Amino acid sequence: MSYKKQTMYNKGPFASWVPKPVMLILILVILFPMMTISGVYPTTLTDVTGAMATYTEYISLANNAGTIGMGVIFPIAMRLKMRFRSKEIITTSAILLAVLSYMCATTDNPLVLIGCSFMIGFIKFLPIIEMILPVMFMIAPTGDRGKFYAIFYPLSIGFGQLSAYTFASLVFNGSWQAPYFLMSAIMLCIAALSLIFQHNQRFSFKMPLYQVDWLSLALMAVSLMCFNYFLVFMKQQGWFISPAVVGTLIAGVLLFAALIYRQQFLKRKLIDFSALMKKNVIHSIILLLFLGAYLASSSIYSQYSVAVLGYNNLINAQLNLWMIPGIVLSGIMAYFGFKNNWYIKYYIAAGFVSFFLHTLLLYLIIQPYADIRYLAFAMFLKGLGMGILFIGIWFYTSLNLSMQQLLGIMGILIVIRAFLATAIGGAIIGWAGYQAQWQSLNDISAYLDTGDFPNGMAIYQNISLNALMASGKIVLGSMCWLIIPVLIIIATHSYGKFHFKRIVLLRKIIRGNSIKGYRLT
Repeated sequence: MSYKKQTMYNKGPFASWVPKPVMLILILVILFPMMTISGVYPTTLTDVTGAMATYTEYISLANNAGTIGMGVIFPIAMRLKMRFRSKEIITTSAILLAVLSYMCATTDNPLVLIGCSFMIGFIKFLPIIEMILPVMFMIAPTGDRGKFYAIFYPLSIGFGQLSAYTFASLVFNGSWQAPYFLMSAIMLCIAALSLIFQHNQRFSFKMPLYQVDWLSLALMAVSLMCFNYFLVFMKQQGWFISPAVVGTLIAGVLLFAALIYRQQFLKRKLIDFSALMKKNVIHSIILLLFLGAYLASSSIYSQYSVAVLGYNNLINAQLNLWMIPGIVLSGIMAYFGFKNNWYIKYYIAAGFVSFFLHTLLLYLIIQPYADIRYLAFAMFLKGLGMGILFIGIWFYTSLNLSMQQLLGIMGILIVIRAFLATAIGGAIIGWAGYQAQWQSLNDISAYLDTGDFPNGMAIYQNISLNALMASGKIVLGSMCWLIIPVLIIIATHSYGKFHFKRIVLLRKIIRGNSIKGYRLT
């Protein structure tokens, strides 16, 4: 193939005879199922746990493994794109994903589920990249990241909530295997569509794979899986008493340190860790950790809705659909905000305030009987906060970063946002909820000791539910105070717009000098 033909890939991944409206439909048909497929679907997690008769921690481990797989493949995604044709990538990936999804549906071993989930996350990112690039060009032809994030993130998160409800309905009316069989069939259909409608041209010249540092890739994967085991099994293994928990933490730290050390002496670095030292990236990581704490608080609501209110996974998934209006509103705010150059500081602060109101509302709602309409409004606030922070933090992280730097650290940032932040927040909230529940049981038992109950076990369930609600209120009430340090951190950060005049005026005010005649801006 001549160089001219190799560089003709400028009209998208489909053949020239395909009409443009059909191209758009095909992109959406391929993109959204690829983003949805997973080794574990959150709304069916408890059903899979019960079907496999295993600990919840193993299924959570598999859920996080999918995110780790996406993060691991990110540094080499563009190299793989330039090595293979688009048709080869999508067809092969779809067939492999169909096989892996079928394996998830037919296995009874959680270790197989963990491995398949990691490989699904690893593989599905390649076809996602293939479809995101033409979508990015259609949404923002000039490369405006803000406009792209404002439209793409609400679409992807909203579709995720719709698919979660669909999977919960399939499981409720069928079996826990139904989502896996459905996604396996959809992947085979995507492979057929790829063979029919895609061209055989390359994106660019053929790039070799021998230059990839596979050892660094393995160090990254193994170290992150060690952190995965450490954060997921901390509570179940007795925190730092367990040698397995301590051992995986030490192994994860040592392997990740070896990864960083190895990158310093490579000619072609897999990850440019120097980009992580930039001011905006460090600040974004701090904000992502706070975001993970708020997202992890959903476990308290799940325990309350299932144990106290008696809701099943289908009702909870139906309630989560109220997040979609909030997500859409966050996209509208972002679109007009970036268009009119609004100060991103206030946009990000609005996201955390939405999560604060969501947490406060849940704190006030927790009681033996709750009106489902108030829970719906709480989900709306959660969707608004999630959409704002996903768009705002990601946009601020990408500022002043070259495409090469962004591609190098994006895998790490994806893992931090989707795994480490929520896992760390979940571990802290799990510990706090466990301690608060024991304290609540101890407080209740003080009153029981003063009475005479002929059948004390009859009230055990009510005591447990009361302790669960009390611990939930303690944890959520404590999390409400988290908004104060978060807003202080946001208020004291410049976000790329440092106003020296304001500092001068503030210094004059502190010294007691007059500022009459000065303008603030």
